[in-house]
Amino acid sequence: MQKPTAAALAARPITTEPNVTHYEWAGTTLKRLFRSTQAISETWAFFSGPRQPARIAGGRGMTMEELVTTRPDVLGPAGADPDNHGQKYFFVKFLDPSDFPPFAYVGFRPEAVATMRTAAAFKARVAELLWQDRQAVERLAQLARPRMGSAEAFARFKAAYKAWAIAQAQADWMSPIMMALDPFIEPLHLAEARAALDRQRQIRWTLMALMHRIEFTEDQAILVETPTLHAIAGLSLQVHPNTPGNFHPKDELWIYRQIPLPDGAEGWILVEPQRTFDRTESGADFFTPYAWEGGGTSGRLGFRKPISHASLEGFVALLDVTPHPEDHYLRGAERMADAEASTEGQARWFRLVEDERWPHFLVRELRFDGAGASTARLPHHSFIELHATQGEIDVFLADQQGRIHQTAVSPTHPVFLPATLPYDTITYRTHAQARLQYFSRRASTSVRPA
Repeated sequence: MQKPTAAALAARPITTEPNVTHYEWAGTTLKRLFRSTQAISETWAFFSGPRQPARIAGGRGMTMEELVTTRPDVLGPAGADPDNHGQKYFFVKFLDPSDFPPFAYVGFRPEAVATMRTAAAFKARVAELLWQDRQAVERLAQLARPRMGSAEAFARFKAAYKAWAIAQAQADWMSPIMMALDPFIEPLHLAEARAALDRQRQIRWTLMALMHRIEFTEDQAILVETPTLHAIAGLSLQVHPNTPGNFHPKDELWIYRQIPLPDGAEGWILVEPQRTFDRTESGADFFTPYAWEGGGTSGRLGFRKPISHASLEGFVALLDVTPHPEDHYLRGAERMADAEASTEGQARWFRLVEDERWPHFLVRELRFDGAGASTARLPHHSFIELHATQGEIDVFLADQQGRIHQTAVSPTHPVFLPATLPYDTITYRTHAQARLQYFSRRASTSVRPA
């Protein structure tokens, strides 16, 4: 079979082969959704960056990177990133931290920043707390190594530590719960190990009190603009660089969604649109800091992320410590006027993120409480990503001559609509409950002060 040309792909909706990651913190929702034998931490359906670009389904090996390089017009003028060599401006992930509590830490609280006279002093305080935490993490590892003679022993240690960290996070790091250390530490060093563990708890309580803790809820998006300090519970405390000579802005937002699973159960994920940069700096790892380095009996208890005192000084230098109230980071769903799209049956459009203070991408959601349909004009100023978190939605593209192209969107089958599609209208239709997320960019992407 001949490889399709980029021109042919530019004229039709695009799907991709599963493009997934398997990080240490992965939950079970995506694994069950995709019927995988391995835990899936993230899906990168239409990623076009140089590391792990998505492969186009039926594309005979062509990737999204190759497509946007060969045919940049598929992105549209508003969908290309002028500061990133015309790269695809954003892509959408599904994240699965469902083993962990559903909340995030985002930005610094104004009353916390006000305790320090200068931003430099506040950054120094953050760096010192992060270094104290790392020292306590490393000390616990030193005390546990004599009994870590196998990958199996390490797996038990890692699971016990993770369970302790989850319990502490749920209680804002103030719980009297102590990890059972007896199986992992020599009796002579138990008291010191308990002290190192409790030291981690105390430092994290102090550090997290500086930040907003935001619970994930329906009908809400959490906005994280680079370089805001942030952490999803279960993941590392991180920032994305955005400085001269280190320009990797990864502006992103998190949308909490329940996912019906094939076995009739329900899980949850985060839907995350983000800019197509892929660089993250980490300052702490509260839940899965340890790793088994090497293999078998020759392996060794080590760390998932290398962190040093010098790296933490560089880390805090990247931070934006401008204080903001919690609502600065939040947007809520609002019903859209029917004038923007005709609807019938039980279909309703909601606007989740769409304002000039957030120029990076817009998010709308089409909700079906039962059978229904919606028809709208198909825009061509930017590409569109369609993702579903419930049900299957049929999508019909039509031109003025009556030609129609049909595709479908489901939680495991997202669709990319090139800006170059030769169609004028788009219709969404389903016969049951469904939720479809619509991601694109504004025709005008100018930025105004918040």
